[in-house]
Amino acid sequence: MIPFLLAALVSLTLGCQIVQPPDSSRVTLEFLDVGQGDAILIRSPEGRTALVDAGPASILHKLETLDVDSIAIAIASHPHADHIGGMAEVIRSIPVSFYMDNGMPHTTRTYRDLLETLEHSTVTYLQATRRKLKLGSVTIHVLPPPDTGSINNRSIGLLVEFGKFTAILTGDSEVEELNYFLKLGIPRATVLKAAHHGARNGLTPAWLAAVRPQVVIVPVGAGNRYGHPSRWAMAYYSAVAKELYRTDTDGDIVVRGWKDGRYEVVTEGR
Repeated sequence: MIPFLLAALVSLTLGCQIVQPPDSSRVTLEFLDVGQGDAILIRSPEGRTALVDAGPASILHKLETLDVDSIAIAIASHPHADHIGGMAEVIRSIPVSFYMDNGMPHTTRTYRDLLETLEHSTVTYLQATRRKLKLGSVTIHVLPPPDTGSINNRSIGLLVEFGKFTAILTGDSEVEELNYFLKLGIPRATVLKAAHHGARNGLTPAWLAAVRPQVVIVPVGAGNRYGHPSRWAMAYYSAVAKELYRTDTDGDIVVRGWKDGRYEVVTEGR
């Protein structure tokens, strides 16, 4: 049992109708190339889909290309525009059953538009409490953010688990929140999404020593004005992980994981 899950958890099954695709043996994580932002699709072996963040602008064309016609749950890690910019359009255009965010309001027009869209939708809102979400045979453990801190440091953390295959997604968490997650008892992970687009403040040696990922994915936009990813951070990731990918050079990145812990990575390439 994962240490932080020893406490009582709230369990929620996302959807009841299961559609069996041709290959039912693996979970798929698709890190979409959306420029300077995050958008990640999680697909269970049974065909259930979760969307974690939605990039800085429309991602509908990508979702259509990937044949996404329904979403069990959409999760906004935090309300910065590069993570929620395309979320309102997704909710208006594709059936979404559940929606989760960190509960922290923001003042931008992008955030207000998303709120208005949610108010006029039939989506069921979920709080980011310590709970596990069942996406078919895939379990998504919610790592609730702390009650205080900056917007980045209140990003929702997620642990995706399918047998021995695991992935950790932490939005734009910085050092303060990563240390908070470490206190919850973070396990080793097959795949780690680099926090905060590979920024220097998005990792610590202690964080990498605990997670010890085999694969690190850096969602980042080419030539961005923030200087992401940090050379220092990339050196640390390279020293720990067997494989390191970034969306600005590799395009869309697809990771497929099996219950026995095996995985494969396929990139769009540049």
